[in-house]
Amino acid sequence: MLAADLAYHRQIRAERTAGGRRFRSRRDDFNLLRILSYLVSHLDGDAPVRVDVAHLAEEFERSEALLGAELDWLAEHRFVYLDGRADGVVRVWVNPAVGVCGADPRTVAARHRFPYFVVKPLGARGPEPVQVVEYDREVWEQVFADNYETLTRQTFPSQNCRACFRPQLRQV
Repeated sequence: MLAADLAYHRQIRAERTAGGRRFRSRRDDFNLLRILSYLVSHLDGDAPVRVDVAHLAEEFERSEALLGAELDWLAEHRFVYLDGRADGVVRVWVNPAVGVCGADPRTVAARHRFPYFVVKPLGARGPEPVQVVEYDREVWEQVFADNYETLTRQTFPSQNCRACFRPQLRQV
């Protein structure tokens, strides 16, 4: 989730400060952490999250257009995959580098060829805070190996899992 937030803020800061202008945040800036937190907390195994855009926009006190633009930005940068929109409902597949709950991250990553995101050590202070590692089966095997105990523990994940984690890749 941090990678999405850093990448978005880096992008809007660059756009708004071009030509020496001073950066100012706006009410219509995306709130990606909020929407990603919602998506991750609604993960249920190896399935997409069904998002009723009108209902969620009302809950978040945002316009449907702005919420749709946030989802589109996340999809464009491959933090999620949008699978069909019908009657105001969007099926959203979440990149397992953002969150996973009750599913093997290798399977989900392979389905949509999700990249892995690494936040660089300097974070927001660095010139490029996020490194995108394109889909590679071996990278996701390493993610699984690094998180094997958490993923295979008898008590986690349960059928009603809402406690998700962000996999950590130790070396790329």
